[in-house]
Amino acid sequence: MQQKIPAVFMRGGTSRAVFFREDVMARYAQRTRDNIILTALGSPDPFGRQIDGLGGGISSLSKAAIIGRGTTPAEDVTFNFAQVDVGRPFVDWSGTCGNMSAAVGPFAIDEGLVSAVEPVTSLRVLAVNTGKRFIAHVPVRDGQAAVEGDYVLDGVPAPGARIALEYLQPGGSLGGALLPTGAARQPIKLANGRTVTMSIVDASMPMVYVRAAELGVDATRLAPELDSDRALQATLEEIRCHGAVLLGLAKTPEQAHEKVKAIPKIALVAPPAAYAASGGKSVAVEDIDVVGRAISMENTHRTFPATSSMCMAVAAAVVGTVVHEVSRAATTERLRLGHPAGVSEIGAKVRCANGIWEVESITTQRTARRIMEGAVLVPQGALEGKPWFEAGTP
Repeated sequence: MQQKIPAVFMRGGTSRAVFFREDVMARYAQRTRDNIILTALGSPDPFGRQIDGLGGGISSLSKAAIIGRGTTPAEDVTFNFAQVDVGRPFVDWSGTCGNMSAAVGPFAIDEGLVSAVEPVTSLRVLAVNTGKRFIAHVPVRDGQAAVEGDYVLDGVPAPGARIALEYLQPGGSLGGALLPTGAARQPIKLANGRTVTMSIVDASMPMVYVRAAELGVDATRLAPELDSDRALQATLEEIRCHGAVLLGLAKTPEQAHEKVKAIPKIALVAPPAAYAASGGKSVAVEDIDVVGRAISMENTHRTFPATSSMCMAVAAAVVGTVVHEVSRAATTERLRLGHPAGVSEIGAKVRCANGIWEVESITTQRTARRIMEGAVLVPQGALEGKPWFEAGTP
Protein backbone atom coordinates (compact mmCIF):
# COMPACT_ATOMS: atom_id res chain seq x y z
CA MET A 1 0.00 0.00 0.00
CA GLN A 2 1.23 3.52 -0.82
CA GLN A 3 0.17 6.95 0.37
CA LYS A 4 0.04 10.09 -1.79
CA ILE A 5 2.07 13.07 -0.57
CA PRO A 6 1.45 16.29 -2.57
CA ALA A 7 4.66 17.46 -4.23
CA VAL A 8 6.06 19.43 -7.16
CA PHE A 9 9.11 18.55 -9.24
CA MET A 10 11.14 21.72 -9.86
CA ARG A 11 14.22 22.73 -11.77
CA GLY A 12 16.19 25.57 -10.25
CA GLY A 13 19.26 26.72 -12.16
CA THR A 14 21.23 23.60 -13.05
CA SER A 15 19.71 21.43 -10.32
CA ARG A 16 16.41 19.65 -9.70
CA ALA A 17 14.50 18.93 -6.51
CA VAL A 18 11.22 17.64 -5.19
CA PHE A 19 9.36 20.48 -3.44
CA PHE A 20 6.88 20.01 -0.59
CA ARG A 21 4.73 22.53 1.26
CA GLU A 22 5.41 23.00 4.95
CA ASP A 23 1.70 22.71 5.78
CA VAL A 24 1.73 19.25 4.16
CA MET A 25 4.91 18.04 5.87
CA ALA A 26 4.13 19.57 9.28
CA ARG A 27 2.13 16.51 10.34
CA TYR A 28 5.16 14.23 10.06
CA ALA A 29 8.01 13.77 12.53
CA GLN A 30 11.51 14.53 11.25
CA ARG A 31 12.44 10.89 10.73
CA THR A 32 9.29 10.33 8.70
CA ARG A 33 10.03 13.44 6.63
CA ASP A 34 13.43 11.98 5.85
CA ASN A 35 11.90 8.68 4.83
CA ILE A 36 9.41 10.44 2.53
CA ILE A 37 12.23 12.38 0.88
CA LEU A 38 14.49 9.35 0.55
CA THR A 39 11.66 7.42 -1.08
CA ALA A 40 10.77 10.28 -3.41
CA LEU A 41 14.36 10.59 -4.63
CA GLY A 42 15.07 6.86 -4.77
CA SER A 43 17.75 6.67 -2.08
CA PRO A 44 19.59 4.70 -0.99
CA ASP A 45 20.63 3.12 -4.28
CA PRO A 46 23.86 1.07 -4.13
CA PHE A 47 23.88 1.09 -7.94
CA GLY A 48 24.06 4.91 -7.96
CA ARG A 49 21.09 5.46 -10.28
CA GLN A 50 18.19 6.28 -7.95
CA ILE A 51 16.16 4.14 -10.31
CA ASP A 52 13.28 3.83 -7.84
CA GLY A 53 12.71 7.57 -7.48
CA LEU A 54 13.03 11.00 -9.05
CA GLY A 55 16.72 11.53 -8.33
CA GLY A 56 19.28 11.60 -11.12
CA GLY A 57 22.15 9.69 -9.54
CA ILE A 58 24.35 12.75 -8.85
CA SER A 59 24.27 15.32 -6.07
CA SER A 60 22.86 18.17 -8.19
CA LEU A 61 19.84 16.02 -9.06
CA SER A 62 19.29 14.55 -5.61
CA LYS A 63 17.65 17.32 -3.62
CA ALA A 64 14.43 18.28 -1.86
CA ALA A 65 12.94 21.36 -0.27
CA ILE A 66 10.12 22.29 2.07
CA ILE A 67 8.57 25.71 1.49
CA GLY A 68 6.36 27.48 4.01
CA ARG A 69 4.81 30.85 4.71
CA GLY A 70 6.98 33.35 6.53
CA THR A 71 6.76 33.18 10.30
CA THR A 72 7.96 36.74 11.04
CA PRO A 73 7.46 40.13 9.34
CA ALA A 74 11.03 39.84 8.01
CA GLU A 75 10.27 37.14 5.42
CA ASP A 76 7.52 36.12 3.04
CA VAL A 77 8.42 32.44 2.76
CA THR A 78 10.76 29.92 4.36
CA PHE A 79 13.08 27.58 2.46
CA ASN A 80 14.22 24.39 4.16
CA PHE A 81 16.70 22.55 1.94
CA ALA A 82 17.64 18.86 1.96
CA GLN A 83 20.64 17.33 0.20
CA VAL A 84 20.03 13.62 -0.31
CA ASP A 85 22.84 11.07 -0.48
CA VAL A 86 22.52 8.82 -3.52
CA GLY A 87 24.01 5.62 -2.12
CA ARG A 88 23.18 5.91 1.57
CA PRO A 89 19.95 6.59 3.52
CA PHE A 90 21.15 10.02 4.56
CA VAL A 91 19.41 13.41 4.32
CA ASP A 92 21.58 16.42 5.13
CA TRP A 93 19.72 19.53 6.34
CA SER A 94 22.81 21.52 7.30
CA GLY A 95 23.39 23.54 4.12
CA THR A 96 21.47 25.39 1.47
CA CYS A 97 21.37 25.49 -2.33
CA GLY A 98 21.66 28.56 -4.54
CA ASN A 99 20.35 26.81 -7.63
CA MET A 100 17.20 25.62 -5.92
CA SER A 101 16.87 29.04 -4.29
CA ALA A 102 15.85 30.22 -7.75
CA ALA A 103 12.86 27.86 -7.68
CA VAL A 104 11.55 29.01 -4.30
CA GLY A 105 9.89 32.18 -5.63
CA PRO A 106 8.17 30.52 -8.61
CA PHE A 107 6.94 27.68 -6.37
CA ALA A 108 5.58 30.09 -3.73
CA ILE A 109 3.83 32.24 -6.34
CA ASP A 110 2.23 29.33 -8.19
CA GLU A 111 1.17 27.71 -4.90
CA GLY A 112 -0.50 30.91 -3.73
CA LEU A 113 1.78 31.28 -0.73
CA VAL A 114 2.39 34.89 -1.80
CA SER A 115 0.43 37.27 -4.01
CA ALA A 116 1.61 37.57 -7.60
CA VAL A 117 2.57 41.09 -8.68
CA GLU A 118 3.33 41.83 -12.32
CA PRO A 119 5.75 42.28 -13.97
CA VAL A 120 8.09 41.23 -11.12
CA THR A 121 7.28 39.80 -7.71
CA SER A 122 10.01 40.29 -5.11
CA LEU A 123 9.98 37.80 -2.25
CA ARG A 124 11.95 37.87 0.98
CA VAL A 125 13.11 34.32 1.69
CA LEU A 126 14.52 32.88 4.91
CA ALA A 127 16.91 29.98 4.29
CA VAL A 128 16.03 27.97 7.39
CA ASN A 129 19.19 25.86 7.29
CA THR A 130 21.58 28.81 7.57
CA GLY A 131 19.39 31.54 9.04
CA LYS A 132 20.34 33.81 6.13
CA ARG A 133 17.91 35.78 3.95
CA PHE A 134 17.77 36.56 0.27
CA ILE A 135 15.45 38.39 -2.09
CA ALA A 136 14.17 36.63 -5.20
CA HIS A 137 12.98 38.87 -8.02
CA VAL A 138 10.65 36.66 -10.09
CA PRO A 139 9.12 37.67 -13.46
CA VAL A 140 5.34 37.16 -13.44
CA ARG A 141 2.88 36.89 -16.32
CA ASP A 142 -0.87 36.30 -16.10
CA GLY A 143 -0.64 35.73 -12.36
CA GLN A 144 1.95 32.96 -12.56
CA ALA A 145 5.72 32.77 -12.44
CA ALA A 146 7.06 33.32 -15.95
CA VAL A 147 8.98 30.46 -17.52
CA GLU A 148 9.83 31.55 -21.04
CA GLY A 149 12.43 34.22 -21.65
CA ASP A 150 15.75 34.94 -23.33
CA TYR A 151 18.16 34.43 -20.44
CA VAL A 152 20.65 31.65 -21.21
CA LEU A 153 22.24 29.78 -18.32
CA ASP A 154 25.17 27.54 -19.24
CA GLY A 155 24.26 24.00 -18.26
CA VAL A 156 20.54 24.45 -19.05
CA PRO A 157 19.55 23.67 -22.67
CA ALA A 158 16.68 26.14 -23.08
CA PRO A 159 16.58 29.88 -22.32
CA GLY A 160 14.16 31.07 -19.67
CA ALA A 161 12.84 34.00 -17.66
CA ARG A 162 15.66 35.54 -15.65
CA ILE A 163 15.32 35.38 -11.86
CA ALA A 164 17.62 37.72 -9.95
CA LEU A 165 18.76 36.54 -6.52
CA GLU A 166 20.12 39.03 -4.02
CA TYR A 167 21.78 37.59 -0.93
CA LEU A 168 22.07 40.01 1.97
CA GLN A 169 25.02 39.86 4.37
CA PRO A 170 25.77 36.22 3.53
CA GLY A 171 29.06 36.01 5.39
CA GLY A 172 29.38 33.51 8.22
CA SER A 173 26.48 31.20 7.35
CA LEU A 174 27.48 28.92 10.23
CA GLY A 175 27.12 31.77 12.68
CA GLY A 176 30.77 32.77 12.58
CA ALA A 177 33.09 34.84 10.45
CA LEU A 178 33.68 35.07 6.72
CA LEU A 179 37.08 33.50 7.37
CA PRO A 180 36.13 30.87 9.99
CA THR A 181 39.72 29.97 10.90
CA GLY A 182 40.77 33.61 11.14
CA ALA A 183 43.21 33.15 8.27
CA ALA A 184 42.89 33.49 4.51
CA ARG A 185 44.76 30.22 4.01
CA GLN A 186 46.20 27.44 6.11
CA PRO A 187 48.31 24.32 5.59
CA ILE A 188 47.02 20.88 6.52
CA LYS A 189 48.84 17.57 6.69
CA LEU A 190 47.28 14.58 4.95
CA ALA A 191 47.48 10.99 6.13
CA ASN A 192 50.35 10.28 3.73
CA GLY A 193 52.41 13.08 5.29
CA ARG A 194 51.91 15.52 2.43
CA THR A 195 51.16 19.16 3.27
CA VAL A 196 48.50 21.01 1.24
CA THR A 197 47.46 24.67 1.44
CA MET A 198 43.74 25.46 1.43
CA SER A 199 41.40 28.36 2.07
CA ILE A 200 38.13 28.12 3.99
CA VAL A 201 35.61 30.85 3.20
CA ASP A 202 32.03 31.01 4.47
CA ALA A 203 29.72 33.17 2.36
CA SER A 204 26.27 31.70 1.60
CA MET A 205 27.83 28.38 2.56
CA PRO A 206 31.24 27.22 3.81
CA MET A 207 33.67 26.23 1.07
CA VAL A 208 37.14 24.71 0.97
CA TYR A 209 39.33 25.84 -1.92
CA VAL A 210 42.57 24.24 -3.08
CA ARG A 211 44.78 25.07 -6.07
CA ALA A 212 44.60 22.46 -8.81
CA ALA A 213 48.29 22.97 -9.56
CA GLU A 214 49.25 21.98 -6.01
CA LEU A 215 47.55 18.62 -6.55
CA GLY A 216 49.01 18.23 -10.03
CA VAL A 217 45.56 18.41 -11.64
CA ASP A 218 44.42 20.03 -14.87
CA ALA A 219 41.43 22.08 -13.71
CA THR A 220 39.99 22.28 -17.22
CA ARG A 221 39.16 18.56 -17.18
CA LEU A 222 35.43 17.87 -17.27
CA ALA A 223 33.37 16.21 -14.56
CA PRO A 224 33.31 12.56 -15.78
CA GLU A 225 37.08 12.51 -16.18
CA LEU A 226 37.64 14.03 -12.74
CA ASP A 227 35.19 11.55 -11.21
CA SER A 228 37.05 8.62 -12.76
CA ASP A 229 40.25 9.72 -11.00
CA ARG A 230 39.51 7.96 -7.75
CA ALA A 231 42.86 8.82 -6.17
CA LEU A 232 42.17 12.50 -6.75
CA GLN A 233 38.64 12.22 -5.37
CA ALA A 234 39.93 10.47 -2.25
CA THR A 235 42.48 13.25 -1.72
CA LEU A 236 39.86 15.97 -2.20
CA GLU A 237 37.53 14.24 0.25
CA GLU A 238 40.32 14.01 2.82
CA ILE A 239 41.05 17.73 2.41
CA ARG A 240 37.33 18.56 2.66
CA CYS A 241 37.04 16.52 5.85
CA HIS A 242 39.95 18.43 7.40
CA GLY A 243 37.99 21.58 6.55
CA ALA A 244 34.93 20.20 8.33
CA VAL A 245 37.03 19.63 11.46
CA LEU A 246 38.41 23.18 11.34
CA LEU A 247 34.83 24.43 11.04
CA GLY A 248 33.86 22.50 14.16
CA LEU A 249 31.44 20.26 12.28
CA ALA A 250 33.25 17.05 13.23
CA LYS A 251 35.90 15.96 15.69
CA THR A 252 37.94 13.95 13.20
CA PRO A 253 38.23 13.68 9.40
CA GLU A 254 36.90 10.15 9.68
CA GLN A 255 33.78 11.34 11.47
CA ALA A 256 33.31 14.09 8.87
CA HIS A 257 33.47 11.52 6.07
CA GLU A 258 30.67 9.53 7.66
CA LYS A 259 28.42 12.23 9.12
CA VAL A 260 29.11 15.60 7.44
CA LYS A 261 28.65 15.13 3.71
CA ALA A 262 26.96 18.25 2.33
CA ILE A 263 29.12 20.96 3.89
CA PRO A 264 31.69 22.16 3.46
CA LYS A 265 31.97 21.55 -0.24
CA ILE A 266 35.38 21.66 -1.91
CA ALA A 267 36.54 23.18 -5.18
CA LEU A 268 39.63 23.04 -7.34
CA VAL A 269 40.67 26.48 -8.59
CA ALA A 270 43.11 27.62 -11.26
CA PRO A 271 43.99 30.68 -13.36
CA PRO A 272 42.00 31.27 -16.57
CA ALA A 273 42.66 28.78 -19.37
CA ALA A 274 40.85 27.91 -22.58
CA TYR A 275 38.88 24.66 -22.72
CA ALA A 276 35.94 22.95 -24.39
CA ALA A 277 32.84 22.87 -22.18
CA SER A 278 30.70 19.76 -21.77
CA GLY A 279 28.22 20.86 -24.44
CA GLY A 280 30.98 21.53 -26.97
CA LYS A 281 31.13 25.29 -26.40
CA SER A 282 34.62 26.81 -26.52
CA VAL A 283 35.50 28.82 -23.44
CA ALA A 284 38.13 31.44 -24.28
CA VAL A 285 40.74 32.50 -21.74
CA GLU A 286 39.74 36.16 -22.09
CA ASP A 287 36.11 35.37 -21.20
CA ILE A 288 36.81 34.08 -17.69
CA ASP A 289 38.61 35.25 -14.56
CA VAL A 290 39.10 31.88 -12.88
CA VAL A 291 38.58 28.17 -13.56
CA GLY A 292 36.72 26.15 -10.94
CA ARG A 293 35.60 22.57 -10.46
CA ALA A 294 33.33 21.92 -7.47
CA ILE A 295 32.90 18.56 -5.76
CA SER A 296 29.63 17.87 -3.96
CA MET A 297 28.89 14.65 -2.08
CA GLU A 298 32.05 13.14 -3.66
CA ASN A 299 30.90 13.89 -7.21
CA THR A 300 32.19 16.63 -9.50
CA HIS A 301 29.39 19.08 -10.18
CA ARG A 302 28.41 19.26 -13.85
CA THR A 303 28.35 23.06 -13.61
CA PHE A 304 29.15 24.86 -10.34
CA PRO A 305 26.71 25.03 -7.42
CA ALA A 306 25.19 28.50 -7.17
CA THR A 307 25.99 28.99 -3.49
CA SER A 308 29.52 27.71 -4.11
CA SER A 309 29.98 30.15 -7.00
CA MET A 310 28.76 33.01 -4.82
CA CYS A 311 31.29 32.06 -2.18
CA MET A 312 33.92 31.87 -4.93
CA ALA A 313 33.22 35.48 -5.93
CA VAL A 314 33.75 36.53 -2.33
CA ALA A 315 36.89 34.42 -1.94
CA ALA A 316 38.34 35.98 -5.09
CA ALA A 317 37.99 39.41 -3.47
CA VAL A 318 39.64 38.45 -0.17
CA VAL A 319 43.36 39.08 -0.30
CA GLY A 320 45.41 36.04 0.70
CA THR A 321 43.03 33.25 -0.31
CA VAL A 322 44.11 30.70 -2.90
CA VAL A 323 41.19 31.90 -5.04
CA HIS A 324 42.44 35.49 -4.94
CA GLU A 325 45.88 34.16 -5.90
CA VAL A 326 44.67 32.52 -9.13
CA SER A 327 41.90 34.96 -10.05
CA ARG A 328 42.48 37.50 -12.80
CA ALA A 329 39.28 39.51 -12.13
CA ALA A 330 39.58 43.18 -13.03
CA THR A 331 37.26 44.19 -10.19
CA THR A 332 36.31 42.63 -6.88
CA GLU A 333 32.62 43.20 -7.65
CA ARG A 334 32.42 40.93 -10.71
CA LEU A 335 33.74 37.41 -11.24
CA ARG A 336 33.45 35.33 -14.41
CA LEU A 337 33.77 31.70 -13.37
CA GLY A 338 34.67 29.02 -15.90
CA HIS A 339 32.93 25.76 -14.96
CA PRO A 340 32.43 22.44 -16.80
CA ALA A 341 29.36 23.62 -18.75
CA GLY A 342 30.50 27.17 -19.53
CA VAL A 343 30.64 30.49 -17.70
CA SER A 344 28.79 32.00 -14.72
CA GLU A 345 28.95 35.64 -13.71
CA ILE A 346 28.57 36.61 -10.06
CA GLY A 347 28.62 39.99 -8.36
CA ALA A 348 29.85 40.49 -4.79
CA LYS A 349 30.31 43.58 -2.65
CA VAL A 350 33.12 42.82 -0.22
CA ARG A 351 35.07 45.16 2.03
CA CYS A 352 37.74 45.01 4.71
CA ALA A 353 37.16 47.17 7.78
CA ASN A 354 39.78 47.22 10.55
CA GLY A 355 41.25 43.98 9.26
CA ILE A 356 37.90 42.16 9.21
CA TRP A 357 36.42 41.08 5.89
CA GLU A 358 32.68 41.59 5.41
CA VAL A 359 30.22 40.90 2.59
CA GLU A 360 27.44 43.39 1.95
CA SER A 361 25.66 41.39 -0.73
CA ILE A 362 26.00 38.86 -3.53
CA THR A 363 23.93 38.85 -6.70
CA THR A 364 23.43 36.17 -9.30
CA GLN A 365 20.88 35.17 -11.94
CA ARG A 366 19.18 31.88 -12.64
CA THR A 367 16.13 30.42 -14.36
CA ALA A 368 13.62 27.92 -12.98
CA ARG A 369 10.74 25.80 -14.18
CA ARG A 370 7.89 23.87 -12.60
CA ILE A 371 8.23 20.50 -14.33
CA MET A 372 5.54 18.33 -12.77
CA GLU A 373 2.97 18.57 -10.00
CA GLY A 374 0.84 16.04 -8.20
CA ALA A 375 1.96 13.58 -5.55
CA VAL A 376 4.80 11.24 -4.74
CA LEU A 377 3.77 7.74 -3.70
CA VAL A 378 5.32 6.57 -0.46
CA PRO A 379 5.06 2.96 0.76
CA GLN A 380 3.28 2.61 4.07
CA GLY A 381 6.36 1.11 5.69
CA ALA A 382 8.34 4.29 5.16
CA LEU A 383 5.58 6.33 6.83
CA GLU A 384 5.48 3.93 9.76
CA GLY A 385 9.23 4.13 10.33
CA LYS A 386 9.95 0.79 8.66
CA PRO A 387 11.48 1.59 5.26
CA TRP A 388 12.88 -1.26 3.22
CA PHE A 389 16.49 -0.22 3.86
CA GLU A 390 16.03 -0.65 7.61
CA ALA A 391 14.59 -4.13 7.36
CA GLY A 392 15.90 -6.18 10.25
CA THR A 393 16.94 -3.09 12.22
CA PRO A 394 15.55 -3.10 15.77
